[in-house]
Amino acid sequence: MKRLTNQFLEQTLEAEAFETVEDFQQILLESTPIIDVRSPHEFAQGAVSKAVNLPLLNDGERKKVGIAYKEGGQASAITTGLEILPQEVRNVRVAGWIRFLEQHPNALICCWRGGLRSKIVQTWLREAGWHVPRILGGSKALRTFCLNTIDTAGQHNYVVLAGRTGSGKTQVLKELQPSIDLEGLAHHRGSAFGGDTASQPPPVNFESMLAKDFLRFQHARTILVEDESRVIGKLAIPESLFKTMGRSPVVVLQTDDAERIQHIYYNYVQGTSEELMLSNLAKIRKRLGQERYDEIRTSIQNAYRTSDREDHFSWLSLLLRYYYDPMYDYQLARKKDRLIYSGPKSAVKEFLMTKCDLQKR
Repeated sequence: MKRLTNQFLEQTLEAEAFETVEDFQQILLESTPIIDVRSPHEFAQGAVSKAVNLPLLNDGERKKVGIAYKEGGQASAITTGLEILPQEVRNVRVAGWIRFLEQHPNALICCWRGGLRSKIVQTWLREAGWHVPRILGGSKALRTFCLNTIDTAGQHNYVVLAGRTGSGKTQVLKELQPSIDLEGLAHHRGSAFGGDTASQPPPVNFESMLAKDFLRFQHARTILVEDESRVIGKLAIPESLFKTMGRSPVVVLQTDDAERIQHIYYNYVQGTSEELMLSNLAKIRKRLGQERYDEIRTSIQNAYRTSDREDHFSWLSLLLRYYYDPMYDYQLARKKDRLIYSGPKSAVKEFLMTKCDLQKR
């Protein structure tokens, strides 16, 4: 086993000369596929959007190797790894990486710091006839690049699109560019009724997608963003961006109440269970007060009992009147010194295109 360990170390040292990639900007902008060989638990903490977890070691195996490293150093860890990964197991894992490469021949290899694990995978793939570059510095370096890119947020000019709940701000973002849909990246619509936080990506994923948008628009004169609170679901807007948004000019999208209610119904309510609606309502119970909470709750229950769209409109009207509109009016009053335009959708789009240099998608 000692001879195998020494031979293994020699092969890994040879991998130092194998091809590496450190153009992180290109990796993000081109959405380069990545074979992420970290353990499933590590991968679950976050990765860039095109990374696929095909681990060298599963969670249990990584734990055993880690214990061996603490007790006996690198040689002990490698010996344990060789015992865990006999030839038949190794063949299965190499076959999995090759299947991915056959579908994505431009893929790269990545581990946490671009160290031993990615070199091992690179070496084994070379032996199988595949010359695959590894990301220099691994996921850690890629994440650092994303955070540094986001920190440049203050160098850009922004216009903040505000408007009452249901006014259709997200649709305007989708129709104009350059724009960054923060709620879309966060997989959440930014309110108590905005979605399930369990379905949101890890912060690392959110930040990598945001960094990609910044790179796409790095030469843009102005970037359009929606008016947001600091936290979207469970994800926080990076401080540098949020501070810049907080001093940027504001454009208000005005939409009549009937249109807003219909928009909310079709985008937030239709197809959603009564249980979820009542659970969302409970999140704002204290802010509503018991009397108004009971009134809306009863109205929701009646709407689900009758399955009548107009009955749903009734409780949505109450929710806007008691909760969302007063909150919006208060927040907008704090931004009045930054307000540069207000109007209906067509006029707002025309203003943004002529005065802020935005374009139709």
